Amino acid sequence: MQSPRGSRVLLALLLPLGGLAGTVTTAAAQAPTRLTFGGPPPPVRTEAELRGFLDELEAQELVLWEASTLETYYQWKGETRHFAGPDGRFLTDLLSRRDYAEVIDRWQGKVRDSTLARRLFLHHRDFLAARADPRLPIALVNLQTSIQDTVTQFRFDVRGRKLTLTQATELIDTSADRTLREAAFRARPQIAAHTMAPIVRAISLLDRIGRQEGFPNGAAAGLNNSTLEPRQVLRDLDTFEQATRPAYLAVLRRVGTDLHLDRVEPWDIDYWLHRQEAASGTDAWPKEKGLERLRGLMRGIGFAVDSLPIDVKIWDVPTGGITFPVRPPYEARLLSNPFNGSQFYEVLFHEYGHAVNFTLMDPSLPVVFFRGDETPLGEGLAETLGYFSADHEWLERGAGVPAPEAARFERVARTQQLLWLRRTIALNAYAEITQYLDRRADLDSLYAAAYQRFVGVELPPGHWFATRDMYATGPLYFQSYLYANMIAAQLREAMREQFGVDDLTGEPRVAKWLTEHFYRMGAAVPWPEKVRRATGRPLSSDALTRYLSGASAAGSP
Repeated sequence: MQSPRGSRVLLALLLPLGGLAGTVTTAAAQAPTRLTFGGPPPPVRTEAELRGFLDELEAQELVLWEASTLETYYQWKGETRHFAGPDGRFLTDLLSRRDYAEVIDRWQGKVRDSTLARRLFLHHRDFLAARADPRLPIALVNLQTSIQDTVTQFRFDVRGRKLTLTQATELIDTSADRTLREAAFRARPQIAAHTMAPIVRAISLLDRIGRQEGFPNGAAAGLNNSTLEPRQVLRDLDTFEQATRPAYLAVLRRVGTDLHLDRVEPWDIDYWLHRQEAASGTDAWPKEKGLERLRGLMRGIGFAVDSLPIDVKIWDVPTGGITFPVRPPYEARLLSNPFNGSQFYEVLFHEYGHAVNFTLMDPSLPVVFFRGDETPLGEGLAETLGYFSADHEWLERGAGVPAPEAARFERVARTQQLLWLRRTIALNAYAEITQYLDRRADLDSLYAAAYQRFVGVELPPGHWFATRDMYATGPLYFQSYLYANMIAAQLREAMREQFGVDDLTGEPRVAKWLTEHFYRMGAAVPWPEKVRRATGRPLSSDALTRYLSGASAAGSP
């Protein structure tokens, strides 16, 4: 077991600093010459003084961000003794400082230097929290920490066996016993007794905070952090659902035919997908070779794998995987779930995409740019590498799969991507945003109706809304993956066009292209502009539509 002692030492150092700063300021000077820890801002009359203020503010943010990230890493690893809550509250305290917000707002739109203007914009958005009652963000952090602890520690009872979410999901994916798959699926709402009330409370807090910040609701406030807005996202979700409905319904029909079912149920779809991958008897994605093949691919596309400060651990976490930018660009840690088949490789490659993004930034950037891109592009860059796990060229070269079989595996993987985007991403994004727009809606009824629309089958009765802790712990995040897949497909098409090749899996220019257009500059350039500069066109769904058209509607070979 790893001890969080180092972060406890850091907290011991931080606590007296806050008190000391206040004492010195009160006793010595009404107009401090620098930003002391926990103290009032110094006079900011020139751009040079503004730059100095932001430098010191960002240094303080970095201290708290590093501590919070590291403690959250231990929390996700299942440690029951961690400081994710206290560190999160310290960071929230800082971003709630109205005196700091006043300095930032006073200079908004008044600086000549474009880099300084971008820094101000990001800080202005961060410090919108200072407009809210400072008790509300603290209450939210406490709830989020408690919910995450609950989810990490919870075990589902499936016929007397206590299982993690990953283990229960594996039964749904792979068990030939349909009644066992059903039991594992129906076990999911067991967690609702522990999560429903705090999730509803967290959503209420998010809505109140967003309204106090000046937004019409919590969804508008949360999506503002991704340069999105609710109606736009709902339109894009609707367009995606309608565009993919014929292919998806064809898959559902095939599930019923292949499994000889009169009625397809939610616990049948993933098992059907598992059978598609296992149909030939070829294991194209052996778990024990995952890390070796990951490194081989990354070397082939130009990453200096052996020198990158990335720690990779296969770990049972209550999601696909998660990456912690402990200190960009000097360290990143990732936890990737021990799934089976292509999902294991896709998640592992995706999380590695996050890690290279955070470790290949220019170390001379202002600290605020180390946060990386907003979620659509951050996830899009990760998904760009995730897509490699199902490339038929890589399956032939990296896994030794015969060409016809590799092509079939790629079609199946694209089908799996289509299903995931509809059943997990579009469904949950739609339900989450919609409930902010209608706060009187019954949450379970809303979720069940959305499930029927996007998945095409009925949910059993139960508190299914509360099975999605991300509504509280990662609010307004789901839609990022839809835009991420649009971005990944468009970036891959652009690289093929610009490099003059079809096969990117052995193309060493990939890493340099991604680094120069995206990783190196961190958050210095808005994400839509990065995509436009790199690909020569604004983001659209065209490339993703072409990619998903390669899904195997027929399914079986």
